[in-house]
Amino acid sequence: MLQASSSWVGRDFARILAQKFGRARLLIVGGEPSAIEQQCASSGIAAALCPTALDLDGTSARNDDSRQFERAVWFYPPNETNERREREVEVLAHQADDILLIPSPGAEVLTVRPELVERFGRYGFLPDYDCDLGELGPGAIRLLRRQMESAERLVPAVETAFARLHAQMRNLERMLRARVSELDAANRHIGKLEEKILQFRETKREVKQLEKEKQALRKSLERKVGQVLLAPYRLPQKLIRALSGHARPPRESTARSAATVKYQDWFERHRATLEQVAVMRNETRTFVHQPLISIITPVFNTPVKWLEEAVQSVLRQAYEYWELILVDDNSDDETLREFLSILASRDSRIKVFKLEGNRGISAALNRGIEHARGEWIGFLDHDDLLEPDALFQMAKLLQQIPEADLIYSDEDKLTEAGFDAPLFKPNWSPDFFLSCNYLCHFIIVRRALVLRVGGFRSEFDSAQDYDFLFRVIEQTDRIHHIPRVLYHWRRSGSSSAISPSQKPGQLAAARRAIDEHLQREGIRGHVAIDWRTHAYGVKRELAEAKKISIIIPAGDRIDLLSRCTESITTKTNYPNYELVVVGQNNQSEEARSSFNRSKHRLLQYDGPRNDSAVKNFAVEQTRSPWLLFLDNDLEVIDGEWLSAMAEHIQRPEVGAVGARLLWPNDTVQHAGIVLGVGGIAGHAFRGFPAEDPRVFKQLQVTRNYSCVTGACLLTRRDVFIEVGGFDEERLAMAFNDVDLCLKMRRAGYLIVYTPFAKLYRHELAGRPMASEPREAGVMRERWPELLQRDPYYNPNLSREHADFSLGN
Repeated sequence: MLQASSSWVGRDFARILAQKFGRARLLIVGGEPSAIEQQCASSGIAAALCPTALDLDGTSARNDDSRQFERAVWFYPPNETNERREREVEVLAHQADDILLIPSPGAEVLTVRPELVERFGRYGFLPDYDCDLGELGPGAIRLLRRQMESAERLVPAVETAFARLHAQMRNLERMLRARVSELDAANRHIGKLEEKILQFRETKREVKQLEKEKQALRKSLERKVGQVLLAPYRLPQKLIRALSGHARPPRESTARSAATVKYQDWFERHRATLEQVAVMRNETRTFVHQPLISIITPVFNTPVKWLEEAVQSVLRQAYEYWELILVDDNSDDETLREFLSILASRDSRIKVFKLEGNRGISAALNRGIEHARGEWIGFLDHDDLLEPDALFQMAKLLQQIPEADLIYSDEDKLTEAGFDAPLFKPNWSPDFFLSCNYLCHFIIVRRALVLRVGGFRSEFDSAQDYDFLFRVIEQTDRIHHIPRVLYHWRRSGSSSAISPSQKPGQLAAARRAIDEHLQREGIRGHVAIDWRTHAYGVKRELAEAKKISIIIPAGDRIDLLSRCTESITTKTNYPNYELVVVGQNNQSEEARSSFNRSKHRLLQYDGPRNDSAVKNFAVEQTRSPWLLFLDNDLEVIDGEWLSAMAEHIQRPEVGAVGARLLWPNDTVQHAGIVLGVGGIAGHAFRGFPAEDPRVFKQLQVTRNYSCVTGACLLTRRDVFIEVGGFDEERLAMAFNDVDLCLKMRRAGYLIVYTPFAKLYRHELAGRPMASEPREAGVMRERWPELLQRDPYYNPNLSREHADFSLGN
């Protein structure tokens, strides 16, 4: 039996009512009175709450002209007698002409709802099938008092309601598949952990056995005799070992050591020198705007040495208009307490405050915000370091972009071996941020905005910054990036700089932060954790599965086209698409004959060879609202591929969506396009293993790029027409997809790469990859600035390969 969800009064119940029906006076019967009353008050709804309809029996109006309420909401209960239910229906029928029926937990919707609709029908109420109450629950329905409608009016409304229900079922099926997949991944992860635990136990058992054998050997007669005989020879050996032990550095893995050394050499060449810092200090005095920047540092049982280093990194700043606010979260380390009192007298810009009781990091941050005087607020962890030019770079950007609201920089990790593991970030990428908190360190936020969003929330401690930043980005898109490493995040035993698993509950708290962000934005979907990378994947519900024309140029390879179309028709779960195969007059006779026998929709393009013209022609011959351009050598891997792309193209802010394309050996052919690499553009992560977790898991997560390949590109017809389609005059064969995406970016649309749409590419090894010089020249002429600086690819990274490796 279909039953109501246990979360029957959602946190957005009152908000949804206000959006759909306004703030007229309501009667609400049943439900959870305390929660509903609080929601109604915050949404500005005047509501009378009543436990049951029978509580109204003595005061109900029996005169049809004196309805007491404009609308009534009834959370109808399960397991009532017919007599009681009939009385409740009668009472409510005299209270309002507009009634919303919502099932309480345990109410069997399939049996109780039809019965209630029939009972209310005796009082002149009919279902309003045009009203979609899906957000209030799958069994919710609206009843209006009105005259019986004709079949011509009622049948389309019922069919519309049925289609809506069918779409909801498809979304639920998709969410179910996503959750089953998530559980499978979690089970695999648990299996690997159990395997490691067993290995650890076996190793521990072997160590114990060896220890026993060692102890037995120590007590043996043979050993004692051997020690006496070898004593004269052992002294020189001990001396040599002692000397060599002092001289030998600790061992590290060769690969890690090489990578660390390479980055440290690079960083020393690129960080600000003492001379440059002095010049910066003088330059700050010429700034037209010199905002005070308040740096807030929560402190709790910090090693004094580390806190001293953190404070010194602030004192060494080239930009001197700052204040450092240290908030002690009731540390019990006496040495630290004494040190904090010393710090307060060291510099007048350092302020120290103490919380009563250990209240957590959010409470400490909020206390710091209360005392902050700066126009801008930055956040520094108690054991991390700022580069000397960190605040200077922030203030300098504000001279150029004074309207900015949030500024962030690149960062790295601080280890015992020095600086390591840099994170070179893209410019603001909303989809990447939804996958992981890549902003992290160092950020400064306009103080007025910090106060507007309410600071930090203790219920999200361990992911409080992620939750805070979500509420910030909901208020502004004036977010700017400084591509310099200005922050060093210390790796310690309690820090998630090593791994999110270092802080228990962090993954769950971050997941809740994403979920609440989606709810505030009105986005329906499911948040999943990728246990391999500890990133997040948001599966959005499809509001409507609009028709997609999949446009495939036929080409000459019959085997490739057959495999492509067959994989689509046999594997694709998306319910509403057509295959449009476009033939050309330069095809071989064999290919033309096979093309004419195809069961799919066929188009014939008779012009000269021109990839852009072929695709534009196909668009003109179709009417579908959504368009997918697909090369004929692709093969679908997973049935969810088209739904995974469609969930993004339904977003009004998105112009195009690209997929993860793999070679048959499960290495990457395409995972987005990077501008300026190898001349004009290059495919990101080309040649990487399909599930390679390196480079901050950017291969496995949804993120934004400047471009995606036209080999598998989904767009909306209106966007395609708005930007003028493919350039068939100057970019006939090469870079037409890059140019199309850049035109969309110029028009204000996002380009999205989703790793959850995966296809194989069976491209011929001899297929030409390079463009003609004329087309490369067109791109340099048309997009010179973007080819020099791709906003979604950090300028510190390689320009020779789009592999996100360190540049020169």
